[in-house]
Amino acid sequence: MKVGEAIVRLLEAYGVEYIFGVPGDTSMPFYDALYDAPGSIKHVLARDERSASFMADVYARLSYKPGICEGPSGAGATYIVPGVAEAHATSIPVIALTSDTPLSADGKGVLTELDQEALFAPVTKWCTRLKRGDKTLETVARAFRIATSGRPGAVQITLPHDVLNEELGSFALYADEECKTYPAHRTRPDPTAVQRAADLLMEAQRPVMVAGGGAVISQAWNEITDLAESLTMPVGTSINGKGSISEDHPLSIGIVGGNGARPYANRIVEAADLIFFVGCKTDSVTTNNWTLPSPSAGITILHVDVDPKEIGNNYPTAAGVAGDAKLALADLLEALPAEHKRLSPVKARLDEISGETANWWNQAKPKMQSDSVPIKPQRVMKELIDVLPRDSVIVADAGTATPFTSAFYKSPAGRNVIIPRGYGGLGYALPGVVGAKLARPEATVVGLIGDGSFGMSAGELETISRLRLPVTILQFNNSCFGWIKTLQSLYYDARYVSVDFSADTDHAAIARGFGLRGVRVEQPEDLGPAIQAAVRSSEATFLDVVTESEESELPPVHKWQQTVQDRGAGS
Repeated sequence: MKVGEAIVRLLEAYGVEYIFGVPGDTSMPFYDALYDAPGSIKHVLARDERSASFMADVYARLSYKPGICEGPSGAGATYIVPGVAEAHATSIPVIALTSDTPLSADGKGVLTELDQEALFAPVTKWCTRLKRGDKTLETVARAFRIATSGRPGAVQITLPHDVLNEELGSFALYADEECKTYPAHRTRPDPTAVQRAADLLMEAQRPVMVAGGGAVISQAWNEITDLAESLTMPVGTSINGKGSISEDHPLSIGIVGGNGARPYANRIVEAADLIFFVGCKTDSVTTNNWTLPSPSAGITILHVDVDPKEIGNNYPTAAGVAGDAKLALADLLEALPAEHKRLSPVKARLDEISGETANWWNQAKPKMQSDSVPIKPQRVMKELIDVLPRDSVIVADAGTATPFTSAFYKSPAGRNVIIPRGYGGLGYALPGVVGAKLARPEATVVGLIGDGSFGMSAGELETISRLRLPVTILQFNNSCFGWIKTLQSLYYDARYVSVDFSADTDHAAIARGFGLRGVRVEQPEDLGPAIQAAVRSSEATFLDVVTESEESELPPVHKWQQTVQDRGAGS
């Protein structure tokens, strides 16, 4: 058995169903091994390596299994980096396999020679180059263990062409059962730290929880809901933490921070006397550049995280609990005294939240029902909400889709909304729906993109068509890089440079050329029926919706809204 075949058999032993990738010269031994692979492993041909890594990322998020992507040496390795980096930055276990020029040609300047370990080191949890065939088993096992345990992340293995062709002698097939899914080898926190956190929670009068991506990775939504109800504690989330609690729950206040937050959610956080971060990196967006709360505000901070270095990284922390979020919260619930339910403030707190929530939706209603042309993004969200089943999966790109999806789309508990927040790269959602549909074939899958993203990943329309995936792609078509144009409008005196596209591009016709149903929507009254037809269709549908751009219809981005408000007050 050759090394290439051994790797394929090991992937099978780990329960791998899909490998997303693109072939190249140096990958041929691996592809030849795939030819004889059992039917349990399917190779999904993407149209470029970046898309393959995005597919693996989304697949991993929804399946709770490591996502596998592969690419060839040289340009292929460089192209696959964006998705690997995005996955690692958001603690998603993606295993990237990149073939390489032969070890025997090292240093000779052979075509596509590249120091792949140096390339991937900054954007992975671990990377290595396989230099001996007899190290195959331990290398693959280490990759799965590192990717899925502790704080999950991306790993990468470089596979030289001659090593892939190396013959192995005896070969023991082994896979760590625990590492077939994530999070693997969950860690329980120190009971003393848990009790300290419980005591502080009981002392607080206006506690607020902020749950991040780590809470969703840990699948801690039941524990979060139970704790919130026990303490009448509002729960806000980061964008990656969306789904940590059902956003229909009376204690959910939705996204908090600088992007996609409803203003009242931030006000509730500001009024807290204790903030409990769970699986949250306290990054610049979630904390609105560390003003929500201010480190000097004197607010009590509690922090649960599987990665100890995140605890206290940005805020003085009264109690840090290092461990898996689901286990930590379960222990915390046990540590609360039997009489912990606060009966007296329950109704007042719930009335406060429900009143703020209802007021926000009432204020949003005119734009959600607007018949103006171009179509307002809020109207798009309203029509999606009206049509989509509760368990739908939305994969949204950076740009227009992010703040409007964050603020308007109410996620159930669990991972149902995916938005790339590690690096915010465009072109993510179109390939992402491939990974989403393969991970959850029974779900309605919708990709929300902008026309800027379309230009970066349009080739994957062919992949969607070839695989006959009944997904819906909805494009916010505002004929520009709307986010950047808004920045130029607000802060550079509307001096627009290189942000506008041709308004004559027929994106729906392009989609039809790739074999999808392509529909252009310009009138608001046509939008709901178009979405309904797309969702009910057994074939892939591309909806090109002509929408108002961000610079004239500001999304819920705190800094932008504040800028306009301040200018209005000063006029």
